[in-house]
Amino acid sequence: MRLPKLSILGYLLNYKLTPPGRMFVFVLLISAVGSITVELPIYQIFCTLVGLLFCLEFVGILLQPRLRADVHLAQTVTAGEVLRGYVRLTNEGWWPALDVMVAIAPLPNDMRHIDGDEMAPIIPAGQSAVLPISIEVQSRGVYPLPELRPHSTFPLNVMRFGRRSFALPTITVLPSFHALEQIELPVSLRYQPGGILVEGHVGSSPEYIGNREYTDGEPIHRIDFRAWARLGRPVVREFQEEYCTRVALILDTYQPPVWRGRKQRHDRFEQAISLTAAIADGLNRGESIIDLFAAGPELYVFQASTGSTHFDKVLEILGGIEPTSRDPFEKLSPAVGEVLESISTVLCVFLDWDATREAFVQRVIEAGCEPRVILVSDAAQPSQWFPEDGVRYRHVTPGQVALGEVDSL
Repeated sequence: MRLPKLSILGYLLNYKLTPPGRMFVFVLLISAVGSITVELPIYQIFCTLVGLLFCLEFVGILLQPRLRADVHLAQTVTAGEVLRGYVRLTNEGWWPALDVMVAIAPLPNDMRHIDGDEMAPIIPAGQSAVLPISIEVQSRGVYPLPELRPHSTFPLNVMRFGRRSFALPTITVLPSFHALEQIELPVSLRYQPGGILVEGHVGSSPEYIGNREYTDGEPIHRIDFRAWARLGRPVVREFQEEYCTRVALILDTYQPPVWRGRKQRHDRFEQAISLTAAIADGLNRGESIIDLFAAGPELYVFQASTGSTHFDKVLEILGGIEPTSRDPFEKLSPAVGEVLESISTVLCVFLDWDATREAFVQRVIEAGCEPRVILVSDAAQPSQWFPEDGVRYRHVTPGQVALGEVDSL
């Protein structure tokens, strides 16, 4: 997501002038009415304010501090929460730095720097001070933050004076969601090539089921020497390999390029992402392996094992997905088809129901997988009749998702 550009006027209003400074300039402009003639007393007020403004600019430039900033800021945050961090400011100049603050501008419209008025009254030469950074975020997405500008508002807190700016990281705002209380999916322990290896990365191992007599060619590390000594003959431990449960999670990202109803479609898309995140959370708690498929401007395919690290990666992908004006199933269908033979259940979060999506679900059924289709839509009926039965096919509204009324599947 691109940052808004800062024009000269925007630079003056949003950065250079503090709130008292903007009021000062407003009074200056009002008093400028008296400049049409030297006979009005208000002319003297105008001249005084102009002279004071130039004096403040001169003193501010003369005393502007030389600061080094070490920024510590998280790179992920959930929508609706506050991104927190801090900056350590070190005075590298010869003189004390007075009234030191930090500014982050221009921020996107759905972000707000909520502690921009925090101040370090004085930082002696060679010393450091720490200021908090708190950014309130409202919307999911990937945002390159603008530069951080440490500055001084001395004297009189009218203007900001700073020499350097420092880069901030790109942050990912994860989708917020209401956790599902229950997910009942008809999954089967279907064989997955390499499934045991995948589970081994998260601490799973074959299950011990007992001992049996040794046969030629058995691995030595499976011999149970205690049982051998007790029984007087060689025996080996026997294990049962447990297959993984893989669930494909399909996200529909299609939004038609029509201006009318654009806000409603955007809200529907965001709630579909929120519901997808809630489903991924529920599957993760159930120790399933999630295969996430989504096609926006780019095709996203990610296989997540159980564990919080992999689930966080799923949330990061959902945080960066953008809608597409082209039918995503041109990319999705081939990618999903390659893994259907090792998938137990295909869970689809659709924004519409038409012939293309119906054909996709039919292909899933023919491959021996059990589909679950959740249609997120405001309309009573989508493009064509939706066979809602509350089990395999379910229709929910964006409002229900936003209010957390969808608590089970």
